[in-house]
Amino acid sequence: MTLSLGFIWGTSASAQTFLDPARASSAVTPDPASQSLIKSQAAAASAGLEEENAYAPASPGDSDLGAQLILKRQEKSYPFRAWLDSGGYWTDNAANVSEGKIDDWFFVGGVNLSWQQQLHGRFYGDVYAGQHIYRYDRLSELDYEDGEVAAGFLVLMPELANSILHVHYYYQRITQDIGDSAIYQTHNIKAGIQKTFLIDRLNSFNVNLTASLALDTEPDVLQRHEYSAQFGYIYKITRELQLGVSYRLGYYDYFNLDGRQDWYHNWGVGLTWQPYECLDITASYNFSLNESNRSAFDYESQLAGPSLALKFKF
Repeated sequence: MTLSLGFIWGTSASAQTFLDPARASSAVTPDPASQSLIKSQAAAASAGLEEENAYAPASPGDSDLGAQLILKRQEKSYPFRAWLDSGGYWTDNAANVSEGKIDDWFFVGGVNLSWQQQLHGRFYGDVYAGQHIYRYDRLSELDYEDGEVAAGFLVLMPELANSILHVHYYYQRITQDIGDSAIYQTHNIKAGIQKTFLIDRLNSFNVNLTASLALDTEPDVLQRHEYSAQFGYIYKITRELQLGVSYRLGYYDYFNLDGRQDWYHNWGVGLTWQPYECLDITASYNFSLNESNRSAFDYESQLAGPSLALKFKF
């Protein structure tokens, strides 16, 4: 089934979500494509030193000797990673509208595959593909399926404090059902720089600056460039339990939509339990604020719920 643009504009209960369906999942944690990138970047940059067991156990002599780093042999490289993820979320503004907010529960689930391998020296290849479904409890007209593909490379930059440059081609296709014609699709070039700061065995901080330039979008009225800054802090409570806090600032330039320009803020906090290396269980809360020069697109939204990810590497 193909939705015409007229129908997209005319659906009041789902105006914001269907007007730009790619924005509907922007607050959902985890964001598979970006999380895959950030994790692979961190691993490439620190060569595994972000793991807690890279440090010697705490001892009374730490005040004299400082944190003692254990040098260990590199484990076998696993270039492929696959994972299944799912979550159930409550939101107080399911359609991301400025007026007439409706709360709802929705389910998101999907499959992901990534490949990251050193090509030569400081250059790494990086590929991601994923498909996710979104199903709402009461507002079934908001249901959609989201497919994403990204392919590019990472460049280690020791001259910039071991930051990582990343450049990717990115394609996104959104349908109501996976076999339907696309209601939204876009081809983008994404480039940016990311840095993970390993403070000590318990604390780390990461920064990611990204520009996403739209090459082609259908419908073209939704073509936009995006510039974002993301900040994250991780505190390891125990080996299996960690607390994460994040903030993301995004600027969206809809140059084919009557000069629309949005500033998007997202604050998030999540508690992740990893009882096994292959399993992550997370409880998260996010608050989003969208400020547009077109007041019809202003909105606030809260989102909270549990999620889990089952991971494999080979």
